[in-house]
Amino acid sequence: MTNSAAQQGQQTTMQSPLSSPSKRDAARSHVVKMFRPGELVWLVGETYDADLGMWQLEILRLGSFARWAHQRYRYDEAADVLYFLGETTLSDEEFRVARERGVLFPAP
Repeated sequence: MTNSAAQQGQQTTMQSPLSSPSKRDAARSHVVKMFRPGELVWLVGETYDADLGMWQLEILRLGSFARWAHQRYRYDEAADVLYFLGETTLSDEEFRVARERGVLFPAP
């Protein structure tokens, strides 16, 4: 796992005068479209880059190899596009620690 908000056990939310809660909700709604019904997903990091006008979201969920994974997404406000930045498979212990420090993904 990389040195990220998930590893440090912090959820980071940064509001910016250049972004609004509706833009953050747009980022979240794009990510939610990929979830399976009833899937457990934890939000472990959420940051806003005012220079680029992008939200970065970090979540925990079952990954593509049926193992718990830390996934990273970036939402471009101007283009209204969500980019998948990759995933890191977690050991059971890494997942347990990150899950305890994250929050269940809030529905927009």
